[in-house]
Amino acid sequence: MNERTSITAKTSEAKRGDASSRIRKSDFSQSTSSPIDHILHLQKTIGNQSVLGLFQSGVIQAKLEIGQPNDIYEQEADRVADQVMRMPEPDVNLKPT
Repeated sequence: MNERTSITAKTSEAKRGDASSRIRKSDFSQSTSSPIDHILHLQKTIGNQSVLGLFQSGVIQAKLEIGQPNDIYEQEADRVADQVMRMPEPDVNLKPT
């Protein structure tokens, strides 16, 4: 494992002109200090990509925002609730068989 770290450090030193490569390499070398850290890094990366995909597909919604009292959405919700409450109850016949 020490050989891998030293190779990564040498590669980082060779690319000092490019700051983004240096940051990326140092983050990667820190995340792979042990097999467990490597697995956790992969899990975090893949998990973040999966969550982003779920947000984009609409499966996960952003946190609910509370609007002003009596706004158009609240008025519509009240109107629909009134309609539902005025609907007749279905005639259900429960006969034992």
